Amino acid sequence: MTTTCQYCGTPMQALRSTRKYCSDTCKQLAFYKRNGLALADAETNTLTGNEPAVLQAEAKTDVDEPDYMIRQQDQPYQQVYSRLLVAVQECLDSNNYTFVFENPDQYWGTYAMQPVKWVSLRLRCLLENMLRLSNMPSIPNEILVLLRDSFADMAAAPPYRQLPADYPYTALVKDIIHNLDRIVHNVKPKGDTRFRLTLNRKASLIACLFTLAAMVPLVKFRALSFS
Repeated sequence: MTTTCQYCGTPMQALRSTRKYCSDTCKQLAFYKRNGLALADAETNTLTGNEPAVLQAEAKTDVDEPDYMIRQQDQPYQQVYSRLLVAVQECLDSNNYTFVFENPDQYWGTYAMQPVKWVSLRLRCLLENMLRLSNMPSIPNEILVLLRDSFADMAAAPPYRQLPADYPYTALVKDIIHNLDRIVHNVKPKGDTRFRLTLNRKASLIACLFTLAAMVPLVKFRALSFS
C-alpha cells in the first residue's frame, strides 16, 4: 500500500498499515521532535551525534509500539516479596555479628586475629561453593566428598583450634560437617547427586557470607589450602 511518511511527507510503500515513517532516520527525528530536542541539521534528516546517550538509545526503539507498552516502561519498580530475602534479614537481625567482623580489633586481641582471619577466609570460600553447588541440577559425588573433606581439614587445622571461644561460626561448621558426612555416607562413590539446601539453611549461609565479607575477601577455592 502507498502512504506518506509522517515526518518528512515523502510517499512510501508500506508492507503494513501501522508503519508511520519511511526510514529509521525519520523515526529517530520524530522522536526528538516530540521530546523537544532541537537538532542543528534537522533539515538534512541526520543526527548531530551530540544528543544524550539515553535519548539516542530511546530513539532506536520502535515508536510504532502501542502506547500502553511505552507507559509500562515508565512505571516504577514494584517490590517483589521473597521468603529467602526475609529469612536472610531475620538471620542478620538476630545477632550483631556483622558489626563484630567490621570491627574485629574491638573483640579479638592481636594473637587471635591471625586464626580468625585464616578460618574466616576459608569459611567464606567453602560457603560460597556450597551455595553454588546447591543451584546446580546435580553434582558428581566426588565433589561432595571434596567439600566435606575441605571442611573437615579446616576444622582440624591448628588455626581453627586457636580460634577464640566467642568465634560465632564454630557451631555452624560442626553442623555442616555432620550433615555432609551423612550425605556422603548415603551416596555411591561414583555417580551424581542432587545437592539441595533448605530455605532456612540457605538464608543462614547467605547471612554468614554477608557478615564474613566485612572482613575477608572472596578467594577462589584452588588458591587456598584447608589443612
